[in-house]
Order: sequence, then C-alpha cells, then structure tokens
Amino acid sequence: ATYAEQQAVANEDLFDSTALRAIVCGGSENGAQQPCLAVVAAGRLFVVDAGSGAADSLIQRGVPMERLQAVLLTSSGLQQMSDLSAMYRQASTGQENTLLPVYGPADTQRTVDGLNQAAGMDGAARGLQAWGPSPEPGRSVIVFEQDGLVVSAFTTQEDAFSGRVGYRFDYRGRSIVVGGDGRMVGADAAANADVVLQGAQSQALSHRHEQTGMTAAQVAAEASSANAGLVVLTGASNQMEAQVQVSEARAAGFNDVVSGRVGTLIELPLDNMEINVRPL
Repeated sequence: ATYAEQQAVANEDLFDSTALRAIVCGGSENGAQQPCLAVVAAGRLFVVDAGSGAADSLIQRGVPMERLQAVLLTSSGLQQMSDLSAMYRQASTGQENTLLPVYGPADTQRTVDGLNQAAGMDGAARGLQAWGPSPEPGRSVIVFEQDGLVVSAFTTQEDAFSGRVGYRFDYRGRSIVVGGDGRMVGADAAANADVVLQGAQSQALSHRHEQTGMTAAQVAAEASSANAGLVVLTGASNQMEAQVQVSEARAAGFNDVVSGRVGTLIELPLDNMEINVRPL
C-alpha cells in the first residue's frame, strides 16, 4: 500500500462517533493560506470553502474524500471556490453518477451552473448541485440534519450585504462555528460555541494588506461576549503574522485563542468538555 493509502486507513478514526472534529486544510498560494476548513462528524465530511489546493491538502493528509457530504461556501468569491471542481473529482472517483451539494450565498447557483457547464455535467445526475435558500440576517437555516448532527447557516446584516455566510455544526452537545472572513463571531447563532474558527487580520500588519475583515482584537472581543470556548484564527500568511494575531487577541482580554495553520486538527470529545488541538 502507498503511504497515502496507509494514512487514509489510519485516518478512518477521524470518522468515528466519539468526537466533533475540524481540520484546517487550505493550501498555500503566494505565501497566503487559502480558505478551507474540513469538519468531520457522524461519519461525514463537510468542507467549508474550497480554496486553491484544498483537495490536495486533504488527500495528502489521508482524509478519504469519498466521505465528502457537501461543500459549504462562506462567500462566492474566487478564493472560496477555486478548488470546487477538484473537490468534485476527488469525491466522485470511481463513481459514474455523483452529485456534490454546494451551499452558499445567493449567487452560488450561478457559479455552480457555470462550473457544471464547463465540465459538461448536467447538475441533475452528475456534477455540483446548489442548495438553498440562503439565510436572512439574524436567522439560521438548517442545511443538514441527521444522526445527531445539525448543520446550520447564518449571516448578519453587514455580512448579508457583502454576500457572506457562516456555519454552525452541533453534534451531540459539542459545537463548532466557522465564520470565514466575515463578522459572524458576534452573531446570535454563534453564541456559546465550543470553538469558533474565524479569519482575522493583524492590526499591526495592516499596512501589508487591505483591511477588509475583522482584526484579531475585534474577533477576541466578540468571542468573549459570545462566550466562545476557544477561538482558532485562520488565514495568516506566515508564522510571524499568526503569532502577532494571537498576541493581539490575547491583549484584548481573551486568552483562549490559537492560530490554525494548515494541518491543525481540533477535536471535541463527546464524553467530556475538553478541546484538543494538535497537528494531523
């Protein structure tokens, strides 16, 4: 067996029903970490944002792509969906007729239709299949519910205007919120989550990039108000920026914060309230 096959067998433990898990899986392009978070629960794999290199990143870590249930987009930007077609190819390997559900903002349908057309797939028997409807500000929409797992989509007034969606995964008493690069951490739907995974920018390094999302300090303040258990900051371009973001968040008065680099595994056991963070 190849190393990848051996790793895939070993990683079957990721899919047991003893924990809710998340994996930071975005690839790296021009030094910047691309958006992708995989959430594993109830024997199923969900991918939030399919940034460039996401499919390869998961395969290299031995995550079995045939378990992919759906791709959930926090935005319809190119960054979030550039690996959608690759995700479909990996999830459908060896299967003739396969549909991969894609949920996201209002214009997700148009994007999915374009990708299907380019690949010669009809979206009815084969290809990507857009789910709907998108959530209204201040309200949640359940997009998946089975075997004790509830996946809901939500947005805020500001994020709805910019076409952003957040997701909450509730599994037998444990919870993970994925906020993308929006302002989801302060939304009612994000309250009391065990873990919040949120893109952030560093205030000290803001001269290096356009300041469009929340700073690490803002995320920390919102997380404290929302009673989050742990904040995992994603999207830092390098280790230095990751350390600066964590320092800024802690300086804002929220100590339970770590940086989520590619390959980070967050594990929430169902039989206790621990939060375990380690490399996959």
